[in-house]
Amino acid sequence: MGPEKGRTSCRRAQPQEACPRDQDSRTVDPMLPRSRDPVVLWSCGPVVSLIIVGNLGSNVKEYKDWLSRYEAGDEEARRALPRKCPKCRRRMQGHGWYWRKIGVKIRRLRCPKCRRSHGILPWFLAPHRPWLMVLIDRAFRLRLSGYSWYQLADTIKQASLSTVQRWIRRIRDLADKVVAILSRDARRLDPELDLDTLLRPFTPDRLNLLDAAIAAFWLACRRIDPDLDFPVSRPLAWCNVYLSTAVPATLTEAEEEEDPIWL
Repeated sequence: MGPEKGRTSCRRAQPQEACPRDQDSRTVDPMLPRSRDPVVLWSCGPVVSLIIVGNLGSNVKEYKDWLSRYEAGDEEARRALPRKCPKCRRRMQGHGWYWRKIGVKIRRLRCPKCRRSHGILPWFLAPHRPWLMVLIDRAFRLRLSGYSWYQLADTIKQASLSTVQRWIRRIRDLADKVVAILSRDARRLDPELDLDTLLRPFTPDRLNLLDAAIAAFWLACRRIDPDLDFPVSRPLAWCNVYLSTAVPATLTEAEEEEDPIWL
């Protein structure tokens, strides 16, 4: 029998839903500071929608060293943090932190004009994936050298065969866009660079064409910085630093809203 008319039933208040953690976060250290200062604010907002890959260290140790200097107020460490919004080029503001599974925290910035947040990822981490870029780069190099899928699976034991295939498939699908961006900007950096001669032999194969385009772009960058070293073992990770803020090769109405790409 239902409640009598005129009488309200008392129900126990339901607890509010816990704030969702970031997709790359599993645990939060209870000893970490939780003040409202933007530098130490631990955000429980939406998952970061955009990623900017920065040169903040080549491995976990170097990144943590940069992070400790950044939090101590070191000016050089703070200048290393990308601040311009890749969409509108406005200066972004601090918007908290989030955690990656390997146990490092990632700075989050927010553009006051676009109102989108950006995670500033060190270049050795794969954007939106729980992997180190060194593994993806290794799979890419081995596939270029002629390894079969099963040879790749036997060599890269940290990931399943289906995962490695997904990495390579994504790289192949994005190759044309990346080659277009790198070719356009290589010509701007070094107008004398003969890209047609460098890329034409690799045109039939997307992976080899991408590899050649990255090498050609590095040659163009050396016009500005002759001492620039080419990361032979990590070309995709090096390329991600540029791609995360690069303008699309063609600016149609649909692509103006397109998010930056990464390999």
